[in-house]
This record gives sequence, structure tokens and C-alpha cells, in this order.
Amino acid sequence: MQQFIEPLFQKGRVLKKESLDALKAFPQGVVSLGLSDWSPGVLYGFDLAYENGQVEISAGAVWYQEQLIQVKKETLPFRAYEQQVTACLRLYPSFCTEDFLIRQMELRLKNGEPGKDEIELGRFRLSKGARLRKDYRDLRDCRTAYNTLDVTQIPYAGPGGATVSPLLLRTFARMVLMNKNAGEMDVQFAFLCLNSRIVSRECLLYYLCRRLCEPLRELSHSEIYERLLRIAGPGGRGIKEGHRNDGPAIY
Repeated sequence: MQQFIEPLFQKGRVLKKESLDALKAFPQGVVSLGLSDWSPGVLYGFDLAYENGQVEISAGAVWYQEQLIQVKKETLPFRAYEQQVTACLRLYPSFCTEDFLIRQMELRLKNGEPGKDEIELGRFRLSKGARLRKDYRDLRDCRTAYNTLDVTQIPYAGPGGATVSPLLLRTFARMVLMNKNAGEMDVQFAFLCLNSRIVSRECLLYYLCRRLCEPLRELSHSEIYERLLRIAGPGGRGIKEGHRNDGPAIY
């Protein structure tokens, strides 16, 4: 027979090691059960802002090597104007002391793509004196070359594989729902994007392949973005259901 034990920590009682063990095990167990089949990636936070020669990266959390890792807010000096810069979280191997399991990590701004053991948090190319925009007019604006935060490559943790930024999917959803010619499949998927914090990679791939009558296959973040853009269309005009290629998707 099993028992569920919750420590009470009442006044006048002796603090026991067993009580602290139970307190530690409960949140770890719940997180591990809930995220056991999720891919590594961003869970929450990591908003980027630029002001007076500094980039501020807000607090956030990632799922990495079966561990929920919280990261504090940090401000980094910035001088790399007119260059593509990628904000990354670098995670180092964990090690144990007598009392703690420790994993060192580093928030950094670098040129080029994320390396091994790095998780991208966004990329941009900033002009001196400009502000870093995050108020996207439409889906195409998410990849404006200068002074705009590009979130299209951020790997978000999700079941079965890394998925794309919820902000990207919400922008797509609003474009679809404002389009009176949008088909039923597009509308249903748009409501899913607005109502869910995370849309799984599997759901996203099935939607894109069925919607565009393509064989089901793995797609990179760039390929996913390009297909969302094709469906939403420039300026939100979209592709009418009747204008798709004839024939079913091949699986």
C-alpha cells in the first residue's frame, strides 16, 4: 500500500530530515512527470530589451537534460551595431558538491549561430541609436532585417520535439482570424494557437503538411516559418482553401 506524505512544519515540532526530503521530492516529481517526454528548450521568459548600450535579458526557465533550470535577469553590454547578434543561454555540465548539484550557465551575445549546449533566445541586427522592436505588424515583420527582434529560430520545449515561439504562432493566428477568406482548417488552428501556451511540434507539422498538401516530414524552424507565411500571405491576404494544389497530402 502506498502513502502520500505532506510535511506540516507545525510550531513546536522538531524539523526532521524526512520532512525536508518530502518537501524537495514533491515539486521535482511533479515537474519530471509533466515534462518527461518534452524536448530541451525554452519554457518561459527571456524577453530581450535594448537601452543605452545595454541588452537586458529578463528572467526565464528552460528544460534541459531532464532538469528544470531557472535563470535570473541579466544586463549585458552591447557594442556590435550593424551586425547580426544572437542571444544565447550557454549551459555547462553539472557537478556535485557535498551539499548541492550545481550547473553553471552563461547568458551571452554572439555573432553567428548557437553552438553546442547553447539555446537561442532571439537574434537581431541593431543600428546605433535605434530601439529593438517587438511590436510586429504581421508575420513577415518578424524577420525585418534591422532593429527587430527575430524570434523565429527560438527552440521552445514541447512534447515530442522543439516547437516554435508562441509569439510567432499568435501573430499568425491573428492574421488568419482577420482574414475573411480564411478556411475552416486555418480558423481552427488559429484558435488553437491563441488558446494554447504551447502548440506541439507534431500538431504543427500535421497542420502545415495537410494545409499545403505536402508529404509529412520534419521541418526546420525556418521551413515552418516560411510555410506559415505562405498560408497567412503578405499583408494578411492568405491563401484561399480552393487555391491549394489538388490531391491529398501523402503520409
